[in-house]
Amino acid sequence: MGLKDEAVPTSELPSHFMSHIERLKVDPNHRVVIHNHATHVIAMTFIHSLDENQFTKTLWEMCTECIVVFPDGIGVIPWMVPGSSEIGRETAKKMKAHHAVLWPHHGIFGTGSSIDEAFGLIETIEKAAQIYMLIAHHENQQRITDQELADLAKAFNVTPKEGILNV
Repeated sequence: MGLKDEAVPTSELPSHFMSHIERLKVDPNHRVVIHNHATHVIAMTFIHSLDENQFTKTLWEMCTECIVVFPDGIGVIPWMVPGSSEIGRETAKKMKAHHAVLWPHHGIFGTGSSIDEAFGLIETIEKAAQIYMLIAHHENQQRITDQELADLAKAFNVTPKEGILNV
């Protein structure tokens, strides 16, 4: 089909390509890069610390499957102008260690071996962010503990990113 009526590719195309190149170096099966503007993830960036480990841990605490789906955590870059080479380079750097990279106040990049896998990753992160946004201003009576997160990781044979859990 191609582009019609003088349409041009997204200004974020370089970010997609750079992320794709770096992710393939880590996992040659990660042939899909998806970027979207996940509403609850974006909202969460306005009220939560953007520290990578803190953001990741909060998401892991929201849903049992999170540590299993993204044990490598969420990469977080500082806010930058979308479509710039700079944001593409920073996203690609984070792709060396993460399947998902967050653009604060804008959206998220997710990778996988298929569209279903990459979309499922983003959908899981979005669901956790939605739960967080629903409970953020309430007193929490309980949460998934670090030990329970470690038990989940062991049960599903995944290795959580170092420096997040205190067990």
